[in-house]
Amino acid sequence: MNIRLLAKRNIQGNAQRYLAYFFSIVLSVSIFFIYASFIFHPDVVHADIPGGKLISRGLIAAEIVIIIFSVFFIAYSNAAFIQPRKKEFGLLTLLGMSKSQLRKLIYLEQTMVSLISILIGVGLGFLFSKLFLMAISWLLAVEQPISFVFVPEAFIYTIVGFILLFQLLSLLSLFQIGNAEVVDLLKDKQKPKKTPFVSTWLVALSTVCLSISYYLAGTMSLNNSYIRVLPIVFFVLIGTYFLFSQSIVALCSRLYRKKKSLYGGTNLITQTNLIFNIKDYSRLFFLTSIITAVILTAAGTLFMFSADLKKQGMDNIPQSIGWIENDASVYSVIEPSAVENTLKEDGFKILYEINMTGVPITHMLPHMRTGEPNENRSLLISESDYNNAAALRKIEPTKLSGKEALYIFPYGGLDYQFVHKGEQKELHFGNGTIQVTMIGQRNQSIVAPIKAATTLMVVDDQLYHEITADVPLKEMARVRGYEVKDWEESMETSSEIEQMSNNHNQLQTRAPIYQEMKQGSILILFIGLFVSLLFFIVQGSMMYLRVFTNLEDKKIQIHALHRLGLTKKEIRQILSAEIRILFFAPFLIGVIHAIVAYVALSNLLESNLFVYSSMVIATYFLFQLLYYQVTKKMYERAVINSIK
Repeated sequence: MNIRLLAKRNIQGNAQRYLAYFFSIVLSVSIFFIYASFIFHPDVVHADIPGGKLISRGLIAAEIVIIIFSVFFIAYSNAAFIQPRKKEFGLLTLLGMSKSQLRKLIYLEQTMVSLISILIGVGLGFLFSKLFLMAISWLLAVEQPISFVFVPEAFIYTIVGFILLFQLLSLLSLFQIGNAEVVDLLKDKQKPKKTPFVSTWLVALSTVCLSISYYLAGTMSLNNSYIRVLPIVFFVLIGTYFLFSQSIVALCSRLYRKKKSLYGGTNLITQTNLIFNIKDYSRLFFLTSIITAVILTAAGTLFMFSADLKKQGMDNIPQSIGWIENDASVYSVIEPSAVENTLKEDGFKILYEINMTGVPITHMLPHMRTGEPNENRSLLISESDYNNAAALRKIEPTKLSGKEALYIFPYGGLDYQFVHKGEQKELHFGNGTIQVTMIGQRNQSIVAPIKAATTLMVVDDQLYHEITADVPLKEMARVRGYEVKDWEESMETSSEIEQMSNNHNQLQTRAPIYQEMKQGSILILFIGLFVSLLFFIVQGSMMYLRVFTNLEDKKIQIHALHRLGLTKKEIRQILSAEIRILFFAPFLIGVIHAIVAYVALSNLLESNLFVYSSMVIATYFLFQLLYYQVTKKMYERAVINSIK
């Protein structure tokens, strides 16, 4: 018997414990290799693939996330593997193994597992990289599919990178053995557990932190989101940590004092185990709840953004074809008849058209960041023209009188108030100036937001006619637009119209922009789902590892309870309750965090995302339930089969 053979047999003996860890590492390596194969693909490097560089940057970001996540997971797993084996290490030391030999044994075990994981992960990644390239080719709609080639850089970066990562973390984990004496290693598991200490102040701190983070997220808007993101993350992390390490302990202690429920069925054993293990579980609960929140928020955001993309396109680009003529007396950008004929020839039905004139004006507005007044341009239009366009867009009309005015800002996601009700504002047009009273601001788009028509100033019809009476048509601007049925299919027609125009900067077509955004969002969703899947497997593996870490202790406890008269049915109830708490307590908190994030996202997008968020949470729950059932069956079988 030598140390190498002993390490091999230890791995074989702990195969059930290593299973989830091994699977997670293989998946991490496989995804990393697949992404690297695309990043270093010759066609991507030489920019032969349209959009390849953009995807490459996204994949590089995903690679960094995988590495960072792998560091935490491997470090946690190494610690979890060493802790329950201290008695085994004490026996080996008692039999004459030195500390250096013991460290060598642990190092060899972790190195063997890591090398096998890396090799299998790279092999699977190489096999599935062809499918990944086919999927990317389909999503990019390239004429020639991306070829499947051998990419040496992917092998080098994946194998060398993960070997270095494992070696570094393995060496760091050896310090856990430290200089502990043999008796300490042998009796580590026999040390009695104390009742967890609860601090009222820390319980209050967790409540305050979570309340602050939820308030900041629930009232977040587009213009203050960049300021609030970091504070929200900070308060969520602090609040969640003390929620599990203090608040949940306080709740369990309160339940423990309710004797009626405590003595019902197997509650005494379940609640006693929970209250004495909750301190050990708190770190795992914290990590897995945060991971759950990250997965749900990231996957939900990507899915909701993709599903809501058509509405966003129609909100921000009001007509399928739209343009502005700086000189309202002529058509210098494109002739309307040319647009109409092209649409009809290609079989597209025109639902409605926009044709309005306005006067370019200047006025002072506050700067979003500094609040300092700056000169801005808008297009002055009449109330009738606005209400006619609003009716076509199914937007509430406005009612003005006298010298009242309404400011129209085209981007709904930004709730910054440039003007306020009752504010007096001077409008400058040509050599004239007029003072109006603002009735407020609307963040919506009714015509193509291009050049002078990016923002609009709406005034009463009579006032508009007074202002424009002496303004020649050539000094006015004209806004034209056509809404088309089935506009999503008008890519080629839109391109043809763009080629016919004399000024591309003053013409806007919705289909090409929508298709580009749709393609990009699908690609991001495709990449994000891989990373989310990895996160899900890893957090499930952490729970699996925690369950099987205390397997031997649980066998001893259950064997003693069985001898006292507990049936196998009651034992299954105890085991199921413990695993259920382990899987679904952090899941519940993670879901609450994600729901708050969905509310914030709904406010930013100005959309009701309840259906989309419910679908994401339900899908995640089903996967979590499946993982729970598999773990429970394996755990029950391992424990109950030990009962004689």
